[in-house]
Amino acid sequence: MKETPFRAEEHLEELLNIGIALSAEKDHTKLLERILTEARKITGADAGTLYLCGDEGLLFKIIQNDTMGVYQGGQGEPVDLPPVPLNPDNIHNVSSWVALNKKSVNIPDVYTAEDFDFSGPKKYDALTNYRTKSMLVVPLENYEGEVIGVLQLINAKNDQGEIVSFATEMEKIIFSLASQAAVSLTNMQYIEEIDNLLHSFVQVMATAIDARTPYNVNHTRSIAELAEKLALYIDGLENGPLAAERFPENRIVQLVMAAWLHDIGKVAIPLSVMDKPSRLGKRREIVDMKLELAAVQLKYELSQAKAQDDDPAVEADFEQKLAYLDHVAELIAKVDLPSTFVDKELAEELNKIARWEYLPGQYLLTDEELKDLCIPRGTLNDEERKIMENHVAVAQRMLDKIPFNSRLKDVPAWALSHHELLDGTGYPLGLRGEEIPLEARLLTILDVYDALTATDRPYKKPMSPQAALNILDKMAEEGKLDSLLLDAFKKSRVWAGEGGNDH
Repeated sequence: MKETPFRAEEHLEELLNIGIALSAEKDHTKLLERILTEARKITGADAGTLYLCGDEGLLFKIIQNDTMGVYQGGQGEPVDLPPVPLNPDNIHNVSSWVALNKKSVNIPDVYTAEDFDFSGPKKYDALTNYRTKSMLVVPLENYEGEVIGVLQLINAKNDQGEIVSFATEMEKIIFSLASQAAVSLTNMQYIEEIDNLLHSFVQVMATAIDARTPYNVNHTRSIAELAEKLALYIDGLENGPLAAERFPENRIVQLVMAAWLHDIGKVAIPLSVMDKPSRLGKRREIVDMKLELAAVQLKYELSQAKAQDDDPAVEADFEQKLAYLDHVAELIAKVDLPSTFVDKELAEELNKIARWEYLPGQYLLTDEELKDLCIPRGTLNDEERKIMENHVAVAQRMLDKIPFNSRLKDVPAWALSHHELLDGTGYPLGLRGEEIPLEARLLTILDVYDALTATDRPYKKPMSPQAALNILDKMAEEGKLDSLLLDAFKKSRVWAGEGGNDH
């Protein structure tokens, strides 16, 4: 049987160019396709298969056959074939034998070959009227001596289109190509493993931080999921002001990682601040105790007064004081709730209550308790809010320790800017407008929305989606949030479990 003509200089130059191309390829699927395509091109092979080693054996990854017009795997049709077992009992399968023995096999005609079982190709030929003849099978061996796959080439053709055997000299060329391909695949796998390790580490840290408090247990995961869905929605827009925004895979990867890391600095926030469920927090028990003591003191004074003078007016006066004390207790209970807005009038009433001397030299509210009850919104006073806001500075110090590669270079800036507001009233830098990355503006919207609608906050009832969206609308009207991104968020309905890349 004839062999393919061998032109050493031409093939060596091709091999160098292929090596450069394989090293430059960053897409795993395209790399697999390129390995098989270039190997077929160099040998003139009509068909071929690329296998990769897996737990179950040799996995079919790419199948190409020019004559039959078959291109499966990679970016083509999916491969639906069972793995080839990799064990000593399967030594009659040529691909399995090559992988186990790390040696190439060059067969001029599979129909006359006796060392291997080619019943599979023969059955395929009978069904398709194809003729499998010459075959070159080469292991893909990395620089650690491990076989990570097998390259199988079928039916070499000469310049006249005749099926010939693979030239003996061609074995070394393809073996060299297979080695380069194995190194490129291994390097890419190492990079993927490192990326996966980093992503897993980030998620573990975020999960641990959320687990510190029952108020945050699902927050980070929710933000990450919403961020990915909203990015996919925006990427699919064909009309409107955001139609030019594109979210390729790497941009989404960075956005999701930024979402996982956005609250990482909370690891250093005291739980007494992060978990403060009400304005008074732990001080509430002390205030309630003083209210009880005040009631006991009033009743004692009433009994003493009645013993000395059974005047109905005296009793009525004490009853009035007891009723007022009940009112004070109810008012403090109401004001302690974060849902209550403390306006100027309410603050003035609290100041009067604070000056009530329920025992000689003992006042109903201390300066600290009064200050906490007079917080207009939320549960944190100025000092506690500064501690909470410091989580961004802590996050920056933590992220500075992580050597983000070029593919993840924007993650820190996006994660650290999610509390910035368009009008400059955010923190930590007070950035304005376009100074805030679009991705950070997106995370800000999601962060606020999730905080408002979260169902795992025991100190407040979750808002309905519409109520939360109304608040977001108001913040956008005030110039704090990006109205275009907010509009996309509402239309995407990702917050309702919809949206993503479905349009």
